[in-house]
Amino acid sequence: MRRAGLAGLGSVAVLWLLASASLLGLWSERLAAGGGGSRLGESGRRLGPAGQAAPKTFRALLTLPGQPPDGASESGQGPPPALLPPRARLAAGGVENAAAMGGPVRGGIFWSRALEAQVPRGFSADETASWLRAARAARVVSLERGGCGRSSNRLARLSDGSRACVRYGINPEQIQGEALSYHLAELLGIQERLPPLALSRVEPRNGQWAQVRDELRGSHWAEGAVVSLARWVDNLTDVVAPAPWRAEAGRRLQPLAAGELRGLAPAQLVELVQWSDLILFDYLTANFDRLVSNLFSLQWDPRVMHRATSNLLRAPNGGLVFLDNEAGLGHGYRLLAMWDKYNEPLLRSVCLFREATAQRLRELHRLRNAAAELHRLYRTREPLAETLGFLSDQQAQLLQDRVDLVHRHIVHCKAKAASL
Repeated sequence: MRRAGLAGLGSVAVLWLLASASLLGLWSERLAAGGGGSRLGESGRRLGPAGQAAPKTFRALLTLPGQPPDGASESGQGPPPALLPPRARLAAGGVENAAAMGGPVRGGIFWSRALEAQVPRGFSADETASWLRAARAARVVSLERGGCGRSSNRLARLSDGSRACVRYGINPEQIQGEALSYHLAELLGIQERLPPLALSRVEPRNGQWAQVRDELRGSHWAEGAVVSLARWVDNLTDVVAPAPWRAEAGRRLQPLAAGELRGLAPAQLVELVQWSDLILFDYLTANFDRLVSNLFSLQWDPRVMHRATSNLLRAPNGGLVFLDNEAGLGHGYRLLAMWDKYNEPLLRSVCLFREATAQRLRELHRLRNAAAELHRLYRTREPLAETLGFLSDQQAQLLQDRVDLVHRHIVHCKAKAASL
């Protein structure tokens, strides 16, 4: 009897173990399908682990109730690559995948033409000209605080329905720097990365500003001051520096060269093309209010390079937008002693370039006319150019010196690549 009882107990134990294993298997499948303990919100959108809300990312905020985030279908699978926006299509390895583009670099230091063709479109010359004509002819109908940087700046609504960021400089040098940086970008062939920009004189008694006379009284702007109007762009998101510039305190910047590109997704390569232009642009203008300001902050915040980059945002199509360039040229050149110890390592960290940018710099170096060409372009494009004046002779020479140095750096990178 006792042996039979023990046998019965053994059978029960075996059955209990089998049932437990089945339940454990079912639970494991549920975890795998549900993302490790995730739960569904009332709308059917997936949230984080129980008791934790999903991160409030820009993309998540745009997701409609009951609609899977990031374009996922109800089955949890993403749409075909052709239905994704350009940046997501690259990341998904759609028709514009790395194999289709071929090698990302040619001649040792230049981005391939196929890769450059994947860079998202910026502000075209036609739409820029159209916006500038409309903005100069429109009346300012309201001024709002917030959204445009410093407290002295305003978000303007124009009579044609568009909006513009109005920047009022602490001194005229900053507005001059903003305008000259914008036209230098055109000289370099990269102006599509900057929002269209025009100058305007604040005259509350008539013309463009008459309708906001009361708001101007509270702004403390000087009457007759020249301000910049930059086109407002919707749905911009933060940008974190890519790995080559994601330094931490006490570590040197990693060089961006052809040998460092292995394993990078097409979307990452496309972004690096734009960053290489940005680094050259900020060196030429001595702009300290973008990546340089992040590098400066490393002494207090060792993870600052993993945070958003100042005055750099991403458009919905993945293109980078170089915002708020008033720290460049005149203002930046006055402060070279303080900031070039950050700008120079950034320049040395780049040994890959757009060939068109390198060609423009080679010509400006050969003809030694960088300041003269910038002045000509500025006077041609901007009706108020003479009001703010131009670079001093010393600053004009600094611009040429920096063009020459960047050209020599490109030549050095080419020689280095040829020796490998």
